[in-house]
Amino acid sequence: MNNPPDIQHPMRDEAFESAIDLAQHILENANAYHALASEDFPGRDRMRFAVLLVMLEEAGKLYNMVRECEKAAKSDYLSVRVENYDDNCLNGRRALAQILEELRVIDKAGQVLGGKEAGQLPGPDFLREDFCTLKERLLYMPLDRSARDLSFIPSGELMDRLAGAVEHNALAAGEYLHDLGKALGLWITLELKPRKGEGGPHSIRYV
Repeated sequence: MNNPPDIQHPMRDEAFESAIDLAQHILENANAYHALASEDFPGRDRMRFAVLLVMLEEAGKLYNMVRECEKAAKSDYLSVRVENYDDNCLNGRRALAQILEELRVIDKAGQVLGGKEAGQLPGPDFLREDFCTLKERLLYMPLDRSARDLSFIPSGELMDRLAGAVEHNALAAGEYLHDLGKALGLWITLELKPRKGEGGPHSIRYV
């Protein structure tokens, strides 16, 4: 017997509130990501990558919800169609593809405008892995020693670029949902804001 399709139709106002909550949850995970990087310790990069994967999975959900909320608002639908919300693997892959494309565009623009090769995005090694199993392999230790290879964990610099893109998109989604919601008489806003003042490279970002 097949599982029922992962399709839900929350009321429009409720969907807007859930989307803004999701954007905030991504920023909360971003705080955890940066806190983990505040000092060096065994297992740090493994846990940072695990948190980053959750951020990617939720970013994929957020992108879809923002699109559907926009569609419902413009067409004056009473409910929002939410599809594949619980498919973390699918959402993570979609978000990763979008973010990598965004970073490549930024790199290309930087080369054109700045005339330099620095900052070119390398092809992440973990793209050759099964994305759907990455988080499990990071969090749990298999009995088989040959299955414990974690060489796919990207460099700290690449993880920071991916996390930064997710954070930027979550903030932008929050602002867009706020503006779109006002047109419908909804007053929703992100409670977390970028922290003012300069801290360390991996200090808590959102308060």
